[in-house]
Amino acid sequence: MNKFGSFNIKIALITIGVVIAIVILIYTQILAQRIQDRERDIAGLYAKSMEYLANDDNSSGEYGFIFDQILPQINFPIIATDREQKEIILTKNVDYDTTMSPDKKRNHLMKIARDMDEINPPIVVSYKDSVILNYVHYGQSRLVTELKLLPIFELITAIIFVFLGYIGFSYIKKNEQSNIWVGLSRETAHQLGTPLSSLMGWVEMLKNIEPQTPALIETTNEISSDVDKLGKIAGRFSKIGSQPKLINENLTSVIRKVSDYFEKRIPTLTSEDGQTKKKVELIINSPGEINAFINKDLFEWVIENLMKNAIDAMDRSDGKIEFNISNVNNEIIIDATDNGKGIDTKFKKDVFRPGYSTKIRGWGLGLSLSKRIIEDYHKGKLLLIDSTLGKGTTFRIKLQNKKPD
Repeated sequence: MNKFGSFNIKIALITIGVVIAIVILIYTQILAQRIQDRERDIAGLYAKSMEYLANDDNSSGEYGFIFDQILPQINFPIIATDREQKEIILTKNVDYDTTMSPDKKRNHLMKIARDMDEINPPIVVSYKDSVILNYVHYGQSRLVTELKLLPIFELITAIIFVFLGYIGFSYIKKNEQSNIWVGLSRETAHQLGTPLSSLMGWVEMLKNIEPQTPALIETTNEISSDVDKLGKIAGRFSKIGSQPKLINENLTSVIRKVSDYFEKRIPTLTSEDGQTKKKVELIINSPGEINAFINKDLFEWVIENLMKNAIDAMDRSDGKIEFNISNVNNEIIIDATDNGKGIDTKFKKDVFRPGYSTKIRGWGLGLSLSKRIIEDYHKGKLLLIDSTLGKGTTFRIKLQNKKPD
């Protein structure tokens, strides 16, 4: 799956989660508003009934209707006070401590009434629309409160859904990539086995050719060195997918060995006076022997990838690749710096992505594989520290100075 396909799936997942949350939020708010309107109508009906009874001198028999038909419909808290809002006339669905003194009870209920007024304005009960008799204060039922809180719960659920979906998708994608790496690596190691065996046989035949001239001996040795190198590469591929054994090694020695191999294969330039000069100079700086627990074959692979990328990035005749090894705060730091063409700022975040490459040829897997070797197998870090167009690039390897758990 390419980068944009993966990005689109993540965006779609987030969008679906947001849409679901918004739809449910709107729907629950509509339901809550409908119930609240119904409760307001019932409270208004109660107030109108009280007003009617106050205005009708012959309505004493209607009190039974109010208490039998209207009050049972009220399932939300309601408090009726006098016209000065100092005394409590009636309460319904209001919880309070019945053991409180009358004054404390009145103050407590009046506070609840004021809190209700912040939710719904009190309803005035008047006599012939001129004299205020009392006030009806009412709140909202537990159902309305729960419906209003429901969107928050739904939003949290949607966020959890999106988060788990994202994590699950990322895990599946990473697992698929891991399986592809392992399968490709082991198949490559298998395919290299046959030609390697054949090349070893040819090298032995070259060693038996007479006469063994200096040129033939040097050529045979270099071919033998490359065959050994191919054998190491096959061994590296075969280790992908399994936990490699980490041994305490001298990092300076390991990096210098890789440097010596590349030193003989770096292109040379011929000046006007006929002298030859290396196009790229390899420099290794170390304060002394610095050891770390590494798998030598895999770690050499990382250094080779960094060197190859640096050499390929050279667009000048005075190229320089420098490895600076140090031990800082019980952490081993290896900075690989070159003075090549550098990396464009907009591509920096993609350098470790599988498939990314600025070269016409190549799969763009070197840095991605190197990062996995350092971080998954050595529990370290491989970072792009700095890169400037026309000036060069610095990669940093961080390793523990103790054996990883």
